[in-house]
Amino acid sequence: RTTEFLWQEGHTAHETEQEAEKEALQMLGVYKDFAERELAMPVIEGRKSESEKFAGAVHTYSIEALMGDARALQAGTSHHLGQNFAKVFDITFQARDKSVQHVWQTSWGLSTRLVGGVIMTHGDDSGLVLPPRVAPHQVVIVPIQHGNWKETVLPHVTAVEQQLRDAGIRVKLDDREAYTPGWKFSEWEMRGVPLRLEIGPKDVEKSQVVLARRDTRDKISTSRDNLVISVQTLLREIQDGLYERACHFRKQRTIRTESYKDFTEMMQGRPGFVIAPWCGDRSCEERIKAATQATIRNLPLDKSEVNGTCIACDSPAQEEAYFAKAY
Repeated sequence: RTTEFLWQEGHTAHETEQEAEKEALQMLGVYKDFAERELAMPVIEGRKSESEKFAGAVHTYSIEALMGDARALQAGTSHHLGQNFAKVFDITFQARDKSVQHVWQTSWGLSTRLVGGVIMTHGDDSGLVLPPRVAPHQVVIVPIQHGNWKETVLPHVTAVEQQLRDAGIRVKLDDREAYTPGWKFSEWEMRGVPLRLEIGPKDVEKSQVVLARRDTRDKISTSRDNLVISVQTLLREIQDGLYERACHFRKQRTIRTESYKDFTEMMQGRPGFVIAPWCGDRSCEERIKAATQATIRNLPLDKSEVNGTCIACDSPAQEEAYFAKAY
């Protein structure tokens, strides 16, 4: 928890209801793309229920992620506000037919809770695991300081650093002499740097470097000539691997049920997402929340036909809902 949080937030005004709805869904797509492509965090996009939507909105859309402890996190929202706020504050425009009309509005935003989302999606017992696309340092270079390393190793280290910088790779050289290489390895693992590059006297003799991945802890040796290609390839593999691993975890922790008894038993633990039929009645939503602490995270954008009855009553189901315990 932090004492303050920062927002990326936007507000738009439109001529028609259709334009506002299109904008709200477009921004939801932008947030989904950012979460998945940059943060390697798979999300479920959908519409909030009436009780969960933003007060005053016509529709609230959200992206929902699943954290490593199987709790859900609302990772971003986009609201179609209709004319509700425009009428309260008398926000008008002159229409094409010269009449004065109230605008149709949207608002959308995400916050620094996404930083926590990245930590809780990818982190492990050793600390952070950062996706390369958003890591401040994609590579940390740790020279093996032994003997007259400043004369034998350091020139090669600085050359490698420049080689990577010239290729557009964000690199950090840790040449502090007060700490051992092992201490530095642990520190940079904790900080989540995707790749660690080691160079010692033997590596200089062989004109090679050692690359250690943060995500899998695997190590490989590569020649100086192939260094840039090797690093770029590994960074792509790490980015894709983190996303695939998070998708696999979510798939394992997503369950479908039509039984209220099974639902409540599942929610005694932390199953992740539970997909269940819902009649659309707020009282059923509140009953489930009171009994299990689970809430409807969102409802699928594509409202397909649902058979059977509501998970919490005998009324016909209107749609499926994603339930979860959430932050």
